[in-house]
Amino acid sequence: MADPEFDADASIRALAPVLGLDLTEERIAAVAPFLTIAAEMAAILEAAPVPKGTLALAPVYTLPAAEEER
Repeated sequence: MADPEFDADASIRALAPVLGLDLTEERIAAVAPFLTIAAEMAAILEAAPVPKGTLALAPVYTLPAAEEER
């Protein structure tokens, strides 16, 4: 369950200007439920136990160089 103190509407209103978004009231109302769902999913992931020493992060993938001639 997401933090009961989390306020999706307030978060959107605070972050939209920082991100350069000019959102109407209608758009804020449409986005808020999805942000709440995302917060709930993040809470589930944060609560998942990760035994010490078992977290293996993948290296950064780099695309192979393009062939000059084929």
